[in-house]
Amino acid sequence: MNPDLGLTYQLQALASNQPVEFLQIRFSEIDFVSHDLCTTLFDVPWGDDGEIHALSLDFGQDILLELLGRLSPQDQQSFLLEVNGQLPPFHASLPEPVLVERVWCELGEEQEVEGENFIPFVIQSLE
Repeated sequence: MNPDLGLTYQLQALASNQPVEFLQIRFSEIDFVSHDLCTTLFDVPWGDDGEIHALSLDFGQDILLELLGRLSPQDQQSFLLEVNGQLPPFHASLPEPVLVERVWCELGEEQEVEGENFIPFVIQSLE
């Protein structure tokens, strides 16, 4: 498994309450963790050597609606039909990837899932 970017940020004190900006993020897969929390995972190059790190982006319903608003009405309907009635946790794919130019985040709280520790970045806004 690749090193976690959130843990790397914490260890190097890079995100000390400062917003973190990610550029050109392509959303295509969403995990519904609870009714109020979604997450998506990426592998991204980081650092001078471009080592691949795991990036976890958490977001709420407001950001989900903003992402869905970037889809065509037909794709929005298709996605809503797919997820309607499912109980979290579950995984869903967007009908078409959504490219977001800028994603502004804050470093979240350390978590442990299946013996793996990580720190998600919590999305604050999209541009």
